[in-house]
Parts: sequence; C-alpha cells; structure tokens
Amino acid sequence: MCGMNWYREQMEMADDDVKRLSQLLNMMEERYKLSLLAPGELEQINPTIINVYREIVSRKNRLLVQKSPQV
Repeated sequence: MCGMNWYREQMEMADDDVKRLSQLLNMMEERYKLSLLAPGELEQINPTIINVYREIVSRKNRLLVQKSPQV
C-alpha cells in the first residue's frame, strides 16, 4: 500500500500542523469515500487504510487538546 506510506510520511511532516492533518483527513475521505460509508461498510475497506486514518485523527485530536486552554 504505497499510498498509505505517503499518508504516514505526510502525517509525520505535518508535525503539529492541525490544518495539514485536517487536509490529509479530507484527502483520505475523498479518495476512499470514507464519509459516505455506513459503519458496517467500513469493514470492507482494507484495515491499513482505517488504521492510518485513525492515526491521523488521533494525532489531530491530541494536538487540539494540547492547544486548547486549560480550565
């Protein structure tokens, strides 16, 4: 899965750039039609695609939590 390596490399290069991570997520959603799939249909997608997508989501969420003001 050469494409997944590219997404992982881009995620690493994005470092703490939430905007870039969002762009990567959008690109994956468009390319693999992830936002159009029902939860049961996600099982039909290659697990590597789902894992990379989750990695990017997780990194983005961690950054958002770190940057949010603490109450």
